[in-house]
Amino acid sequence: MQFTLAISVLATALAVAATPVKRWDNALYVCSDANWSGTCENVGFNNEECIVFPGELQNDITSVGPPQGYYCYLYRNYSCTGDNLSSVVYPGISDLGDGNTDYNDGLNSFKCFGSVGSE
Repeated sequence: MQFTLAISVLATALAVAATPVKRWDNALYVCSDANWSGTCENVGFNNEECIVFPGELQNDITSVGPPQGYYCYLYRNYSCTGDNLSSVVYPGISDLGDGNTDYNDGLNSFKCFGSVGSE
């Protein structure tokens, strides 16, 4: 019985160790409130890949900051198509609710691109 348990534990450990870890090119910094406050998170992305915001941030983003050397498109839908806030660059937008856009608490996905000349 103990031998079977030991083999089961070893098999589980090997399966976990073999699970690939997602590597990201960079991260988009987003916060639920203005001026980089509230719930904040670095959301990893790969260049030109559509990323859906984590559930707790969907339709709840007020501050958004791309990393230097990237420009990002932020979308209302979950597939990086359609209505978007385009070409957001570093340092980003600290308050989407300031009246200059209508995207406050309305974003669900994004796609970032490395700028020409960036490393």
